[in-house]
Amino acid sequence: MEVKSTWTMNQPSRPRRLAIVVALLLVAFGMRTYQLSEVPAGMMHDELLQLRAAAEVSRGEWKMLYNPGYGSEPLYYPVLSASQSLLGTNPLGRRLPGVFAGLLGLCLVYALAYRMLGWRIAVIALGASAVVWWSVVMQRIILREVLEMPFYALTLYAFWRGYEEATRTARPGWRFFILAGVALGAAQYVHTIPRGLFAVFVLFGLYVLIFQRAAFKRLWRGILVLVIIAEVIAAPLLIYADQHPDVDGVPSIDLFQENGVAVFAARLPTTVSRIVGQFFYAGDDAGEYNIPYRPIFEPLGAVLFGLGLLVALWRIRQPVYAYLLIAWAIVLVPNILYDTDLLFSRLVSAQATTYIFLGIGVGAIADGLDRIRKGWFPRAVIDVGLISLGVVYLLGTAHDMFVVWPSLNNIRWVFNTSLRDLGRYFDAQTQPLPPISQCTLFVWPDYHDSLAQLGAPYLIQRRDVRPRWHDCRYSMVIPAGGQYLYVYPGVEPLTDFLGRSVQKPWLDAPYVQPVEGLNNALRVDVQAPLAEKLTQWSKLTVAWPPEAHPPAPAQLPVDFNHAVELIGYQIKPPQVKPGGNVRVLTYWRVTGNLPADLIAFTHLYRTPTEVMAQQDQLDVDGPSLQPGDVFMQSHEFIAVPPDTPAGAYSIGVGLYRKDTGERWPIYVGDQHVADRIFLTQVQVTP
Repeated sequence: MEVKSTWTMNQPSRPRRLAIVVALLLVAFGMRTYQLSEVPAGMMHDELLQLRAAAEVSRGEWKMLYNPGYGSEPLYYPVLSASQSLLGTNPLGRRLPGVFAGLLGLCLVYALAYRMLGWRIAVIALGASAVVWWSVVMQRIILREVLEMPFYALTLYAFWRGYEEATRTARPGWRFFILAGVALGAAQYVHTIPRGLFAVFVLFGLYVLIFQRAAFKRLWRGILVLVIIAEVIAAPLLIYADQHPDVDGVPSIDLFQENGVAVFAARLPTTVSRIVGQFFYAGDDAGEYNIPYRPIFEPLGAVLFGLGLLVALWRIRQPVYAYLLIAWAIVLVPNILYDTDLLFSRLVSAQATTYIFLGIGVGAIADGLDRIRKGWFPRAVIDVGLISLGVVYLLGTAHDMFVVWPSLNNIRWVFNTSLRDLGRYFDAQTQPLPPISQCTLFVWPDYHDSLAQLGAPYLIQRRDVRPRWHDCRYSMVIPAGGQYLYVYPGVEPLTDFLGRSVQKPWLDAPYVQPVEGLNNALRVDVQAPLAEKLTQWSKLTVAWPPEAHPPAPAQLPVDFNHAVELIGYQIKPPQVKPGGNVRVLTYWRVTGNLPADLIAFTHLYRTPTEVMAQQDQLDVDGPSLQPGDVFMQSHEFIAVPPDTPAGAYSIGVGLYRKDTGERWPIYVGDQHVADRIFLTQVQVTP
């Protein structure tokens, strides 16, 4: 039996305890709601995917697994949809579900710690949960993982109540085991990780079997009831996931592949160090949830947390400590096995127990001081130290959250801050807006589905804004007429990522001017240079391929599928050595509707029918373009094979649908003539 210290047993009156708990919850609420519309400063890709799934629910599209990421369990999305219906499609409507789920989780962590270890340790766990960065940031983000912690904490609390009732009274504790099973079953509809949390109760049952055989005889039925209820509740989801592995892309470890065990064993020390290091020294390196590499606990907090773990291991013969250790460690296992990224979100269930170890560490120090000196002095030292530590964490988290984090360039990029600012600028305008040419980077996850494109419907409220999207490293769009706003990401200076081949002369002085009140945007007028270029391009030569039977000689513009015309091109350099690269820049004018999966191919031919080098790429979002728009596409990596003999070689271009591979036809009038066109030949020289 544990001997409790005077500090542990001595506690304020009930009204004072209640006042302290309410005060800590108010602090937690303030940390999670202060500037909620401003921080995070926009939305990142995981949030946008959550909102996309919630929109499906709002349309009545109920699913067992939604498509964001590797397949997303469904419980969070009706909550997110209902919140937006009640509060509006605004930051509060989108982020408050996470805030209130987090506050509920804090209350349950307090209840769990209070039940197991008393008020003082419980209030330390609550206070830490209220102000530590990890908890605050995860509960300000639009993310389904936020529901894991309250469900897991409720499961742990209900099971412990059932354990106490079954082993210390004549009652079997069925109501608590049933509640724990229901909570654990529901948790599996939140995220994939709770699917394995039944192991906590199985392992604790084995522990009781080893150390308290008599208690196990009263406990095993409760564990069985818990697991059966949880798995019965989760069964529809688990069956669906098993039948739809294409949607439920859960990672797996193939230990039976060649050298599988050896590879796993070799990386195990690294993954263990990385996961455990999150709490002490490493920190999540992803800007979505952290100032990169900021650990969960700063040095003093890390010491107290580590001390709590050591004390729990020392006292592992006491069931309360064994239970907490098992419940904490099991959450770490999936990340250790699968070496996942975004660890702050993947470990979120561990918040149900992590802060209790902080309290255990403080309690161990209090025990030591109590043995050295009895009376009020040790308690006063501990209480003053805790208040000071809480204030330091509160101020540190607030400074990092509201000053440092939003100002970091990579965070502004991750959260689409420049797009949010653009939306606010548009909202403030009373005059009709000019056309928008929007540069984006890293087309993801689909060919024409970039981060900024995902965010535009949520961060730009005006429905009359229709940006033309393009990846400005390899492409550029000039909206019809040549007068427009050119908008680009605000991570680095424009010249750091803008493709040189698509910049000149379109973004050079005197054709561009800054936009007052809006960073990362230029007001562009290229009517004159565009007219000049159109005249030059019209003189370029093109040729039909040998399989064509045209009614007239080939000339620009070339009509592809009555939807887009090839109007010009450049080949750089016109002479190249074997092993060198040819860059082909093509210019197009939109005449109809373009699909999202349209691809442009550029072939370098050894013979008129034998391709010896090629690049297939199109970095504009076809559906966002409108008739009259002009866009350019750079194919920069057409490598001439080193063994190519000297001579003249043809370059051909065309278009095809990525989904079907079907090439778009070229028309002369209404006659289908070919599906590719030859440009000027390139000279390969020794």
